[in-house]
Amino acid sequence: MLSLKEAIEIVKGKIPKDRTLRKSYAEAQGKYLFVAENSQGMIPPGGGFFTVDKENGECKWEYPEREFLAPYAPIKDYKKLELDEVEQ
Repeated sequence: MLSLKEAIEIVKGKIPKDRTLRKSYAEAQGKYLFVAENSQGMIPPGGGFFTVDKENGECKWEYPEREFLAPYAPIKDYKKLELDEVEQ
């Protein structure tokens, strides 16, 4: 299983060059969730995330399953993560 630090390195190589990785991390449904923002700190609308599978390291853009059908419904099994100072 991948650590959060390993997942961050994977996703950094996949985000568009005009975006940076927001330092806000989460996991849900067996994947790490990441947000990429532009230089003004804006994120694209729509609720999508860059995800990294915790088992196989597959990285892709997707929309995690929500608790119910609504644009801003909570993400199912969402858990906010903190990157320990030791891992940085």
